[in-house]
Amino acid sequence: MQESGSSKNVKHRILLLGIGNTLHGDDGVGYCLAYGIKYCGGIEGADIATIQELNPGHITMLDGYETVVFIDAYISDDMPESARIAVLELDPSRLREDEVVALVQEMDPHSLNPIRLMILSYAAQLFKGRAYLIGIKPYRIEFSGGLSKDIKKALPQALEELRRILAKLGANMKADINCVINWVDRNCDKPLLD
Repeated sequence: MQESGSSKNVKHRILLLGIGNTLHGDDGVGYCLAYGIKYCGGIEGADIATIQELNPGHITMLDGYETVVFIDAYISDDMPESARIAVLELDPSRLREDEVVALVQEMDPHSLNPIRLMILSYAAQLFKGRAYLIGIKPYRIEFSGGLSKDIKKALPQALEELRRILAKLGANMKADINCVINWVDRNCDKPLLD
C-alpha cells in the first residue's frame, strides 16, 4: 500500500513506512500501525506505505524523499530491558564512502531491515535524506496470530513519538491516537494480508 497523506497524486517529502510480517505475531506491528494511521485520518504532509517483507527492490520506494520514518519491530542489545520502544535518527551522509561500500558488500539480501534498506538506497543514490526508526520491542515473533497484548502496551508511546517527529518535520498526524489503537485492537489480532 502506498497512500498519500492528502492526495494520491501528490508526492510529499516525507514517507512513513510501516514494516512487518503479520504472519509472525509482533513482527507485524509497523505494518498494522501504518494501516491504522491511514484508516484513522492519515498524515497531512506525508505519504504512507507498508511492506510485509523487505527485499532489495524496495530501495526505489525511498527515491526522492527527504525524510523516511520507519516503524518496525526492533530489538537491540543496547536497548534497556524495560524499554518498549527505541527512536533512532539515521543520517547516511555521515558515513564515509568506504564505510558505505563495506556495509553494502556485507549485506545479506535475505535479512534486510530498515537501516540496511536505507543504506542500499543511499548507495544507489536514490535516497539522500535522513531517516528515523521508531522501533517497537516485540514479545512474540513466532508464526502465530496477531499482535501480543505486551506489544500493544507500547503503541501509545510509539504513536506519540511519531507525532513528535512529524511535527518537527512540518507534517501533521491527523489520525487520532485512540482511533489507531482501537483499529489495531480490532484488526491486528490475526494476520493482515494485502
